[in-house]
Amino acid sequence: MKRRNFVQRWREWRSSEDSLLNPMQWLLDIFGVSNTASGETVTSDSALLNSNVYTCASVLGGDIGKLPIQVFKKSGAGIERDSSHPVSRLLGTRSNPYMSAYTFKELMEVHAVVWGNGYANIEWETSGPYNGYPKAFWPLDPSKTDVQVDKDTGQVWYVTTLPNGEMRKLKHFDVLHFKSISKSGLKGITPISVIREELGVQKAQRKFLGAFYANGTATRGILKIPNGTLDKTAKDKARDEWQKANSGLSNAHRIAILDAGMEYQNLGMPLNDAQFIETSKFGIMETAKIYKVPGYKLGLTDVKFSNMENQSLEYVKSTLQPILTNWEQEFDYKLFTESEGKKYYTKFNVASELRGDSTSRAAYYKEMIAMGAYTINEVRELEERDNIGDKGDVHFVSLNYVNLEKMDQYQMLKAGLGKEATNEGG
Repeated sequence: MKRRNFVQRWREWRSSEDSLLNPMQWLLDIFGVSNTASGETVTSDSALLNSNVYTCASVLGGDIGKLPIQVFKKSGAGIERDSSHPVSRLLGTRSNPYMSAYTFKELMEVHAVVWGNGYANIEWETSGPYNGYPKAFWPLDPSKTDVQVDKDTGQVWYVTTLPNGEMRKLKHFDVLHFKSISKSGLKGITPISVIREELGVQKAQRKFLGAFYANGTATRGILKIPNGTLDKTAKDKARDEWQKANSGLSNAHRIAILDAGMEYQNLGMPLNDAQFIETSKFGIMETAKIYKVPGYKLGLTDVKFSNMENQSLEYVKSTLQPILTNWEQEFDYKLFTESEGKKYYTKFNVASELRGDSTSRAAYYKEMIAMGAYTINEVRELEERDNIGDKGDVHFVSLNYVNLEKMDQYQMLKAGLGKEATNEGG
């Protein structure tokens, strides 16, 4: 049915006035190309060339890439970090022979930012002591990968085209899938579709700026003739002479000579218009809003310095934490065996994003040591310092804390009445 509809549309298109230079919108949609009201074409590939989208992708990709992912194991003695597990190496050091863990994580998040989905094929070890464990993660092209559901079995499959042109069908547990917000829960919506019109306006603005500066003039206007009229030849000659004197950056400050009483009248410079400036700022704010990235990270300077720390904390909680949780749950479900899944799990370490400056960290560590939550060695580990030996593993607690049940006895001891009260009681 779909094939007949496509063929019918194709025949209608061939018989119409449309051509490959001006294709019908339905044909553009098939190939992921969308025209906007501004007349500009915006795709996921071209959207990454937008400076605002690129910055958001760089910020989110870099932040996800730099955060360490650690593997933990639950045991009878508590919870301990397991750095020897194969998953720990793939997520912390090398994801495949050609990519570091940072590069892999950054790439996956960039794919999720631009296409709404990041895919990676899991290569499994087939021999040796780690048989059945993940061996490498291989990124898949998000523009050539799709999620399909078998109507008969309900099984989820990933269909992708490899760089050599081969089409491959992969089982769902062989693919890591990091998705943005979704309508079906199976595939994320590309954020570009939400802001396509806004990106079209930004693209048109940049074209205008390029043409504006190419002309090399700070103003635009008209040449007025005081008396009489000019024929077409004279008009063309006057226009050409004016453009020669004012076109190009090299001629931007040359003096123009007006003949026959001509007068130049300035029509105004649109770049000074508040509306033009506000439109540019609005484009930045809209892109930042879609990706939940603070405006100051995209160059908006109307943010007070005192608010940046609060915005940074909000960014970690509202923007990064949902992404990290999505990643952790995907890793836990697909990278560990069923028996391992009961005791192994992954966790991003966001301490570096939350600990603030040295003064704030010192106050925090002091409180944690005073209440017995941290030892000196644990604090030194957080600061990437060597431990001080067994004595650094001792927990301390303040003498100012006392159990409520013993408060009366404690107060009597302080008053020197504890011994007498004890004797009287005997």
